[in-house]
Amino acid sequence: MEDETTQTANYLTLSLIALLSGTTLGLVCGLLLAPRSGTRTRRRLHNMALDARERMDDWTEDAKETVGQAVKQGKKVIGA
Repeated sequence: MEDETTQTANYLTLSLIALLSGTTLGLVCGLLLAPRSGTRTRRRLHNMALDARERMDDWTEDAKETVGQAVKQGKKVIGA
């Protein structure tokens, strides 16, 4: 049972990383190809990177809590 929970958590984590990577790549390409000055584009990319880092930190904490809860629940189920 615990292996199944861990596999599900890993699958969800990898799916989330793939989604975020694709989204980020699309946004960066869009910004680089947009008709703006280099200074404005770099400033915008910098701000987006800072925002993304904050969101990733939040999502990482949420994922750690979720996995921790799943592990506790798994231990209860197997009686460990």
